[in-house]
Amino acid sequence: RGRGATGKLLMRKVWGLFAASVQRLNVFLGYVAALLIIVSTLAISYEVVWRYVFRHPHDWSLEFNIFILVGATFLAAAHTQMKRGHVGIEVLDHLLPPRWNRWRRLLSDALSLFFCAFVTFYVWKYFHEAWAGGWVTDSTWGPKEWIPYAFMGFGMTTLCLQFVVQIGDDL
Repeated sequence: RGRGATGKLLMRKVWGLFAASVQRLNVFLGYVAALLIIVSTLAISYEVVWRYVFRHPHDWSLEFNIFILVGATFLAAAHTQMKRGHVGIEVLDHLLPPRWNRWRRLLSDALSLFFCAFVTFYVWKYFHEAWAGGWVTDSTWGPKEWIPYAFMGFGMTTLCLQFVVQIGDDL
């Protein structure tokens, strides 16, 4: 009987360390996403000034900003989910009893994890194909296409980890 309690305590400590690590990673990535938005804002401002004041547009600006904003969006997804900031049906929180809400959140997290894991698999697959195939965009700048796939894959992976943490905490 003592071994079972010790094992449960050890599992709770391991789970706590895992959940805390995922949370710290999500907070860090939230700050990275904010920094990427600032970089994008500066790059857009630079392009506007360069285009309209100096009459010399750049061909890299649009794709650069698309890549940066894709990165910001996907890297912030897990942080947003950690705060339960994604779209939800809050009226059900007030209408349903707490026990039903717990099961509703558990079911929605499990379904979301399934969907996000499916998307994550294919994003990493495309990342590999873009990396191995040397894919570049059709623009004159021609940046590597694996860059946005890496942002997407990493962001979706951390989102899946966040769902695992939420499911584990609910159970």
